[in-house]
Amino acid sequence: MSRQNALTIAVATMVSAALGGLVIWKVVRTRRRRSSPQQLDQGQPELSEQDSLVEPQASELPLLPLPEQVLGVEPTLVTSCEEWEMVWPAVQRDLSVYPVLGLDCEWVSVKGKAAPVSLLQMATYSGLCVLIRLPKFRSSTPPVPRTLLDVLQDPTTLKVGVGCYEDAGKLARDYGVAVNCTVDLRYLAMRQRQVTVYNGLSLKSLAQDILNFSLDKSLKLRCSDWEAEQLSQEQVTYAGRDAQVSVALFFHLLGLNSPETQNGTMPERSFKQLVSRCQGLVDVPFRGRGGEGDEKGPEGPGERRRRSKRATLDSQSSGDQQVPDPRKNRRKPLGVGYSARKSPLYDNCFLHAPDGQPLCTCDKKKAKWYLDKGIGELMSEEPFIVRLKFEPSGRPESQQDYYLTAKENLCVVCGKTDSYIRKNVVPHEYRRHFPTEMKDHNSHDVLLLCTACHAASNYHDNQLKQKLAEDYGAPLGCEEGVRLLEDSDRRHVRSAARALLNAADSLPHSRQEELLAVIKAFFNTTEVTPDMLKQAASLETRIFNESYIPHGLKVVQAYAHRGLRGLMELEKCWRQHFLSSMQPRYLPPLWSVEHNHTKLLRKYGENLVIQLS
Repeated sequence: MSRQNALTIAVATMVSAALGGLVIWKVVRTRRRRSSPQQLDQGQPELSEQDSLVEPQASELPLLPLPEQVLGVEPTLVTSCEEWEMVWPAVQRDLSVYPVLGLDCEWVSVKGKAAPVSLLQMATYSGLCVLIRLPKFRSSTPPVPRTLLDVLQDPTTLKVGVGCYEDAGKLARDYGVAVNCTVDLRYLAMRQRQVTVYNGLSLKSLAQDILNFSLDKSLKLRCSDWEAEQLSQEQVTYAGRDAQVSVALFFHLLGLNSPETQNGTMPERSFKQLVSRCQGLVDVPFRGRGGEGDEKGPEGPGERRRRSKRATLDSQSSGDQQVPDPRKNRRKPLGVGYSARKSPLYDNCFLHAPDGQPLCTCDKKKAKWYLDKGIGELMSEEPFIVRLKFEPSGRPESQQDYYLTAKENLCVVCGKTDSYIRKNVVPHEYRRHFPTEMKDHNSHDVLLLCTACHAASNYHDNQLKQKLAEDYGAPLGCEEGVRLLEDSDRRHVRSAARALLNAADSLPHSRQEELLAVIKAFFNTTEVTPDMLKQAASLETRIFNESYIPHGLKVVQAYAHRGLRGLMELEKCWRQHFLSSMQPRYLPPLWSVEHNHTKLLRKYGENLVIQLS
């Protein structure tokens, strides 16, 4: 065979192989496109408990549906804990594939004051959308289902939307719900250079410019009654599409639903892979340019008007639909501004008695203090153990003691490990007044919470404080609860003297006489000297409130009337309140609402004379 013929055959073979590969690729592509809508229509197959625990391999992942398929799914309205538990398995199944939720909130305002969130919207990658009417849950116990709290707090599930960081702050203020891991889509749009400034960054603009989908943002729907007994079909569709558009935008902005991704390698699904695409944008409030159409730059006149719902039900009846600028009432979300610890709280060092019996755990600084003073000797570096050279004043009654257990440096509610602060389960304003016998060794009631959970816990604490204030006549913030009162008479005298010293020449003669009369009456004299004027101008106008009793002391006094058991009841009340309101999942072993109570009764007896601090 000649060299030219061999070359011709080789070229023909290569061309045939390429054409054959192209045909096969087109067939596979067509089959995938045809099967995707069918999978959506038929729904995902039920998974057994064992199957749900196994992460799907890349080749097993379902394709991301097209945006129009996501928006075609009918939202599900949830008005009770029972209804939520019915839809939760489907939500959980979707999150096991793509840990992303589109998030949005709706609320109304009454006379310019925003009411609590009326509707929470969440949508998964498949378009499954749940509309949760939170006010309907108030009569339930707990008021927010545990599984819903878990998914909102979950630091490995992304919550995406326009203004979702601010929505998270409002949920924390209104319901004490901590929402972690939010990503504002406007940052992703700016990073991907998908939109130009003049297009605006509202959800409606992003949906139109990126997905070519028009959202209905009519004033009638934006300012409708979200607390109505029954929501209309238009309201349900409107609210659902906000969350569905958010999740569709997220995957589009990351390029995970492009034809190349859908027909080639399966898209990324793990939280680490998704969050790496959002580096530097997680839990960051949006700070935009505030141009036309830009929502709340940080809060501008665009789409955010719908969120603030300043057009109230009352204003609707009067025909007043004016929406005030939300920038004038901007509030910092809960948890922002908290100073997180720079170092771990628990070093889990151990102190041993001279005979080797474990006494307690402590921090490394305290353990080294015994070494530096020469009253302890180092027994081990890892774990760090110091054996005392003297007999301690007390020993644990058994080895099953709370103070002997090692503790993890994480949020006891959600498990977050990268930032946490100390939480006093029994607030200091009560604990400070306890007798000395109950203030020793109380680190049991100091736990670690992340900043978001700490803020949510403070919200719940304020509710219990208000109840205690009402039950025991211990007001918070009113005159009886104020240490210093303003004396209006002395303030009047001081103002008169300062006016005469600083502006006497510009005052009419009659006004000067009036001011002098005030000062004469105060000093009970017929003539005012310059020294009197100076003395009056520097008067202290605050006086001590003789009836003042701090709120915390008054509550503690009320419980102390019942002796030691009464104070233990107050302690137990706060501990149980923390468990019920926050439902912590990572409490240290042996933590108990009745911690130390049996020991106190055995040591001091029920008739202990209570001396409050």
